[in-house]
Amino acid sequence: MPISRDVRRRAAAEPDRPALVGASGTVSYGELAARAETRSEALAASGVAAGHAVVCAESEPADLLAAVLAADLLEAAAVVADADWPDAVRESAVDAARALVDRHGTAVSLVVFTSGSTGTPRPVARSRRSWTFSFPTFSALTGVGAQDTVLVPGRLSGSLFLYGALHALTVGAAVHALPSWSPIEAARACASCTAVHLVPSMLAELLDRLDPATSRLRTVVCGGAHLDPGVRAAAVEAGVEVVDYYGAAELSFVAIRRPGLPPDRLRPFPEVAVDVRDGVIWARGPYLALGLDRDPDGFATVGDHGVRHDDGTLSVHGRGDAAITTGGATVVAEAVEHVLRQVPGVAEVACVGTPHERLGQVVAAVVEPRPDRAPALAELRAAAASGLPATDRPRLWYAVDRLPRTPAGKVARAEVGAGLRDGTLGARVLT
Repeated sequence: MPISRDVRRRAAAEPDRPALVGASGTVSYGELAARAETRSEALAASGVAAGHAVVCAESEPADLLAAVLAADLLEAAAVVADADWPDAVRESAVDAARALVDRHGTAVSLVVFTSGSTGTPRPVARSRRSWTFSFPTFSALTGVGAQDTVLVPGRLSGSLFLYGALHALTVGAAVHALPSWSPIEAARACASCTAVHLVPSMLAELLDRLDPATSRLRTVVCGGAHLDPGVRAAAVEAGVEVVDYYGAAELSFVAIRRPGLPPDRLRPFPEVAVDVRDGVIWARGPYLALGLDRDPDGFATVGDHGVRHDDGTLSVHGRGDAAITTGGATVVAEAVEHVLRQVPGVAEVACVGTPHERLGQVVAAVVEPRPDRAPALAELRAAAASGLPATDRPRLWYAVDRLPRTPAGKVARAEVGAGLRDGTLGARVLT
């Protein structure tokens, strides 16, 4: 990736320009470049060279970004891990990442981890081109540039947040990185931040706390799941433009919303070809991860479901691993969740399959209520009855103070299901 080159050029031209800002203080481009160069010299002295793996797991965003840049200076692969992973988890994840780097050599510039909805880190190897080739197009589509202060409100071990930070540094913007997600701290940061990268559940929480009188936020880049119309409307009311997209750590950008499209339609990202086969989305383009299984035509998939319309637009319906089979019918969990999120008082919801002797599984809904208002069971059932076919309606209803989430801020649906089965979720039966 040319990120270290771009940071050094910026440092030479404008050494005092802020690269990182926030509660920990300001780090200029000159200081960030100096930290990266010092780190790269130490790595080289220890024998690190092109094609080697460098583990980057620093807890401070500035230190982690300096470590990533240092690896890039040596043309080594930066393996970006979470500082808070238990030792056993980190060891297993890093071993898998090193194996990827050994397999692909100098082609790897970056290894990130994805957990989908499972919470188990899986390494994804990126070439320099597979991320940075999208930077100019991303800038053009979002308007994020050198004039911005970009809020990155999640851990940089998440690929969505790491991309946001590295893109910002490449274009000369300032990065305001939070050590972990906090809607209160994110709302405060918007007094100085003009753009933010997040996922839909985070956006809903942020808008609840945003003060339009003091906020400078103008652009939200939202990825990771379908954005509900109510959240989009709240963003418009707050004077914020939302640019939402569909992608995955393995595929990078696949499709993005363009002006004039209906709420459930996306256009393929420039340079990306999209196909839907038997309801499963496949993508081909310059942004795919290394080592990803591809068909003879170069298409790959992560199993997400969707529909490709006659006009070439794409509607994304959810993850294939979110399917629940009940009585011979297949229920897409995200479609049920979408309906239930419209109920007043629902902050977030996860739907999972629970074992049933006769039907195989039944749909269980676990609701995270808003702090100021909890939805009534009658309201939830009414929404399901009016918005879902009978086969898709939850049979079991629970509430929990807060649903478990992955480091990227997505609901960890597999953890919800496991917690229901073994009783560790702490869910209450709704009556």
